[in-house]
Amino acid sequence: MEDIPAIAGPRRHALTIPNDPVLQDHRFLGQAVLPAVYALEHLARTVGRAFPGAAVMFSEAIQFDKFLALPTAEIADVNAFAEIAALPDGGIEAVLLTRHVAARSGMTRMKAHVRCRFGAAVDGGDALTPVVAGREAPAETYTLPVDRLYAELVPFGPAFQNVVSPVQLGPDSARAVVSGGESARGGRFVQLGSPFPLDAAFHAACAWSQRFHGVVAFPVAMEQRWIRHRTQPGKHYHADIRFRGEAGRLLLFDLWLHDREGRLCEYIRGLAMRDVSGGRLQPPGWVRCR
Repeated sequence: MEDIPAIAGPRRHALTIPNDPVLQDHRFLGQAVLPAVYALEHLARTVGRAFPGAAVMFSEAIQFDKFLALPTAEIADVNAFAEIAALPDGGIEAVLLTRHVAARSGMTRMKAHVRCRFGAAVDGGDALTPVVAGREAPAETYTLPVDRLYAELVPFGPAFQNVVSPVQLGPDSARAVVSGGESARGGRFVQLGSPFPLDAAFHAACAWSQRFHGVVAFPVAMEQRWIRHRTQPGKHYHADIRFRGEAGRLLLFDLWLHDREGRLCEYIRGLAMRDVSGGRLQPPGWVRCR
């Protein structure tokens, strides 16, 4: 990272986000919204263009502040901004912004949706706690069929139904096989790999939250993210999610993605999830264990 020069302050880059029709399958309370994993890819791509030496495969202090609502599929693109700044420690701070004009006053303001820091840390992947793929599930594990996951717990459309095995829900863990999505959709994700396996792992964590805590929890932050090997469209991965505990209204997890040969592809430390619906979303009674 020594070749990245410091700059006087943040610089704002215009960003065009393709409004791919498949994004209409990713909805919150009926509104299509940009997936967090897509937002991180767009930020990483902008940082990679501005600072070719940037270590975008490591990020930290990731926050998902506000959903970015998407227009109908007839509108091809969404105009946004990536605000980036080089930091003294060699990292790069990036924020995804959109411009909003108040209907009554006509005043313009910028809304922050996703923010994170890329690079700056030594890749600790070799020291990460290994996960043994295929280890036996504890006796109290609940097996959740995929069709019920997407029909009743995470009601996304087909493009975002990338959990491809029954979800194993134990008192402190969730496990599932997840897909990298279709090749036609995944080809454009060149910086961080296919976004679909991590997105699907969030679905398994959401199901766990509904069963054991009675809350429909969405990702709101990640402490650190290591990408050791980019996930790829058309391939399957083992998702292993471990519950770490509660912090206020937050449910905290660590998350691993391994390929079918057991190679670590991605590790998330400190995934934070909570209800962002104000109680409007509630788990179905059948899934709750208490």
